[in-house]
Amino acid sequence: MRTLIAFFALAGIARGQNLVEAGFGVRGGLLANESFQANQNCVDSACGFGGPSRAAVRADKLPGTVGPAVNVLLHDRVEIRFEAVHRRFGYQVGGAPFYVTQTTHGTLWEYPLLATYHFGSGPIRPFAGGGMSIGITGTSTTETTAPTVGRTSGSLSNQRMPYYLVAGIDGRISHVSIRPEFRYSHFSVDQNAFAIAVLKPNQFEFLLGVSVQFGLKKLGTHR
Repeated sequence: MRTLIAFFALAGIARGQNLVEAGFGVRGGLLANESFQANQNCVDSACGFGGPSRAAVRADKLPGTVGPAVNVLLHDRVEIRFEAVHRRFGYQVGGAPFYVTQTTHGTLWEYPLLATYHFGSGPIRPFAGGGMSIGITGTSTTETTAPTVGRTSGSLSNQRMPYYLVAGIDGRISHVSIRPEFRYSHFSVDQNAFAIAVLKPNQFEFLLGVSVQFGLKKLGTHR
């Protein structure tokens, strides 16, 4: 629903232009650095999930990010793009002095709204830009073992919105856009225990987007 609302809003902004492209596709990425910092901050209640202090932390490797994307390209130069980005995470906390083990798994969703400028002309063009997320949500489940067994859940919503800087190359094959991209993300995590556990303030990501582009001519009022 958020994707549809954002897309139609952007299409409304584009109305009246002589030439507009709209695109639908998918993007996937791999993180260049650990996207969570549980191994740095899991002290004093293990990042807020109720674990022991002085805990040993083993973090799972993240499988990356994936999600749908829609875009509007104005005058073959300025692109407005909206994404819904999904990621999974997991880590285990355990150690002295209580010998309690906690295993946490969860998911995060980000909703980046980006603006980029495409340089030059031809089938292969560089682009650069930035933007911010219009929302970020997350859920987690933590299982505790020895000396007691239990399960708790956590959530993240309305976190201070991250911002992004992006740069990449847009390659066109007929109506298909292939877009390798480098992205820097900055998260504000100082006030939320969940965010401290699973996000790193500075994140770097290599990603690939593939979309199908449709040219929309003469969207304005005709006589």
